[in-house]
Amino acid sequence: MKKVLPLSVILLIALIVPAVTATTVNVRKIPDGKSSTVPAFEKNGMTYVSMPAFAELAGFKHSQSVFSNKSVFSNERGSITLIQDNLFYRVDTVTNLIPYPPIRKEAALYLPAPYLVKVFGAKHPGALGWNAHTSTITVNSLKYNVLSVSGEVKQNGTLISIVSADSLSYECTYYHPNVAINFDGGKLDPKAVKRGLRAGVVDSAFTLQYGESAQVSFILNQAVEPPYIEYNAKTRTLMISLKPRIEQKKPKPAASQVPLDASLIRTVVLDPGHGGKDPGAVGPTGVKEKDVVLGIGLELRTMLEKAGFKVFMTRDKDVFIPLGDRTKFANEKKADLFVSIHADAVGGDSKKRSAARGYKVYFLSQAKNEEDKMVAMRENAVIELEDKDKRTNYDALQDVLISIAGAEYLRESQELGIFIEQSLMTNVKQIPRLQLGVGQANFWVLNGAYMPSVLIEVGFISNTEEEKLLSDKRTQFQQAAALSEAIVKFKQQFEGGQ
Repeated sequence: MKKVLPLSVILLIALIVPAVTATTVNVRKIPDGKSSTVPAFEKNGMTYVSMPAFAELAGFKHSQSVFSNKSVFSNERGSITLIQDNLFYRVDTVTNLIPYPPIRKEAALYLPAPYLVKVFGAKHPGALGWNAHTSTITVNSLKYNVLSVSGEVKQNGTLISIVSADSLSYECTYYHPNVAINFDGGKLDPKAVKRGLRAGVVDSAFTLQYGESAQVSFILNQAVEPPYIEYNAKTRTLMISLKPRIEQKKPKPAASQVPLDASLIRTVVLDPGHGGKDPGAVGPTGVKEKDVVLGIGLELRTMLEKAGFKVFMTRDKDVFIPLGDRTKFANEKKADLFVSIHADAVGGDSKKRSAARGYKVYFLSQAKNEEDKMVAMRENAVIELEDKDKRTNYDALQDVLISIAGAEYLRESQELGIFIEQSLMTNVKQIPRLQLGVGQANFWVLNGAYMPSVLIEVGFISNTEEEKLLSDKRTQFQQAAALSEAIVKFKQQFEGGQ
């Protein structure tokens, strides 16, 4: 006689097992432009793609062993071996590690799209790319993925256009007279830009190719406003607008003669994440995120007050503050800047946790990649600890808030993030930079902030080495000093006081 599970047990299993949604992704070949679809499914916010189906379109042969759950993909350049539910894979005879293992669905192994591109890219003769916005994998038969750079004079400034073969993470930095665009994973076509390129405010351009990244730099003949950047996913074109800065002709008074009330940026709200019943991430030896970020926040408050700022904190002790109340507090205090401080974490075995380390700065916008999306999901999970009757309906509001509040201060938030990233890199050398550039994602704690706002992940508390550093008062002091320096420099640039 078959046993029937009680309804309560069935419901519990349904809650525990992650939802899996069948879908497809596009595979577009370059330069012929042909597109096909391959099976995929969504799980835990990740898009898993059928490896055999993709391999066939990308020119790989496939063989598999039913007994060992092993799949081998090969072409004239070599082979790639992956095993079901195993984080390790081989490229020829070299063993590598990925953060998510292949999952079997029916007869095929599936892998998250960003890592599928990375794994197969090791043996693909051209370039592979993943665009999460359009659910498209590009298979570029060309050797390079940064294809052309051009400049055009417009009525209100100069427009730089950079065409790529796929979607690349990028970072723009401007320190007059140089504007530099860094592409993580970029491979530059040597013919992409001519050294004689001149257009409007651009006097010359040059390129640099590093091991895992590429840079396109421009030398300007006059100062410009902070560059405005827009990416067109359909044409794979990154557009950088350079508008000449209009200098004020009237003489500036000495700094000592400028009253505080005349400053444009004078009030800062600091937001140490989590608190109270929400410990945040907890390290291997029990160090809590809420304690680390509060320590940094208190140090930073003292430094900024000495620099002449008026500083408020969403919490200065171990209390729980709902996400929506944090930005509401900043708006009520009429803050000029909002800085939310956090520490990152990953799960998995000790090897995975030891591999993840480094700081990163984010501003509010739609996520450009799966990694930034996952960071936002981890930070947004605190909503589950809020009282249900008082909980904000973030899902319904998030896009509206991004378009209204976030867009108004997007450029300033990005600029503040760049200053913070550079200052941390210079002053806190024991904790490296996680990834190239400032990240962006839909962090609910930044939603609705009517001022430039950023979220900082100061390091990985799940990493044993960084957990020890983050709990050290000396490191907290160094991080606070780096943040203070960045905020002061941002104020100086924003107010034209340099």
